[in-house]
Amino acid sequence: MNRIGRIYSSIVFQNISIIIAAGILNILFGENGWKPDAVISQFIDPIYRYVLPLMLAYTGGKLFGGHSGGIVANLAMIGLIMASDMPMIIGAIMFSPLIGLLTAWMERRTQDYIPIGSELLVANLIDAMLGIGLMLAGYYMVGPLMNDVLKHINNGLVMLVGSAWLPFLSLIIEPGKVMFLNNLINHGIVAPFGIQQARELGKSVIFLVEANPGPGFGILLAYMMTSSKEEKPSLRGTAGIQLFGGIHEVYFPYILMKPALFIAVIAGGFTGISFFQLFDVGLVSAASPGSILLILFLAPQKDILLILAGIGISAVVSCIIAHFILVKSHAKRSGAPMESLTLPLAEKNERPRIVVLDEQPSLLSTIQHVTISCDGGMASSAMGAAILRRKVKEAGLPNIGIEHRSIDDIPIGTDLVIIQNHLKKRMNQTHQSIPVIGLNSLSNMHEYDDIVYFIKNRNQPIHRKDLFE
Repeated sequence: MNRIGRIYSSIVFQNISIIIAAGILNILFGENGWKPDAVISQFIDPIYRYVLPLMLAYTGGKLFGGHSGGIVANLAMIGLIMASDMPMIIGAIMFSPLIGLLTAWMERRTQDYIPIGSELLVANLIDAMLGIGLMLAGYYMVGPLMNDVLKHINNGLVMLVGSAWLPFLSLIIEPGKVMFLNNLINHGIVAPFGIQQARELGKSVIFLVEANPGPGFGILLAYMMTSSKEEKPSLRGTAGIQLFGGIHEVYFPYILMKPALFIAVIAGGFTGISFFQLFDVGLVSAASPGSILLILFLAPQKDILLILAGIGISAVVSCIIAHFILVKSHAKRSGAPMESLTLPLAEKNERPRIVVLDEQPSLLSTIQHVTISCDGGMASSAMGAAILRRKVKEAGLPNIGIEHRSIDDIPIGTDLVIIQNHLKKRMNQTHQSIPVIGLNSLSNMHEYDDIVYFIKNRNQPIHRKDLFE
């Protein structure tokens, strides 16, 4: 089930710019926008009705069937679109991976029977016929059924948004985020349903239940209040990255260190959702990443101050409870809560502290290409790649390519993969032959000093027994 969720999340994540583009048009030129314009606003509905479903379909089909799978999924989606009076966004996400798998299966089954020299022609004819067949099936059979299902879903969302149960989503969402399921929750669940509702109502509070940076910011504020003087600059930088950069992953390790803080982040999320629901506020599109700047930009004019207040209140509630927990557990001490993460290698005069996750005895020789990977391949890994590029440049290490990718999309030519420790199991399942280094946090700059140290000494064999966490 988790794998299915990651697939759906990946499909939406790769097309998030289209969703944001529709939101920008809506917030600027829509009926309730900053400067309503009847001519420009007419582009919004076609994006939701045609462009987004077709792009989602192509992405999902390509994921399992390559380019041919994407083309066939696109053709099939036309049938669903034409049979429905609602955007077929959820239908595109659900069916496109299956269509990609079907296309790949058809190619495997027919390739041995195609005459030599006519491979391209026959393959294209097969894809075309398969696409037409699925398009007609979608129009006459699947489309009408999906249309009814989507209407029931939309009605259910309206009921949920108006019910007392909505804030209780924080009991699932906030812990799920901290367990690094934030991309799955936001892009695999929240975004599709939020888009469906926003098209009907002009905005949706669903977009705020996961993206609200308040609870996490409150946790970091509590740590700043109970930390030593030496630790505060690092925490301030982390808080800035989380609040303005929208990279929520940076505060997850702080909660995992002290699980009692789950109470604080859940309480903050509950308070925020309750406030948003009480004042009937929402966003016109998904905010990804969940930066407070993007959230406020995608909010209708009359909702901006109320959303800002809701974020602030949720941060205060989370901070108060977290502060109490940290003080009670003697968090205010001379050593930092994450001392092994925040003190530079040079200051500690120790060997590197990064966690080597593979068993190869000389894993760091001749490194020319480094991939930093997270669950979605954006957000925290993009930030990590930027940090490492700067560190490598400062160290004077030439000709080292550094990029960020999803853990499911790591290039074959990678010499070294850097991931968060919690992704170790997935990494071992998919890329067993690639050397891997696990970090406690992709946002902690001092851990990258250790990586640069290893790269500098890459010609000296480094054995696992010589490393420690």
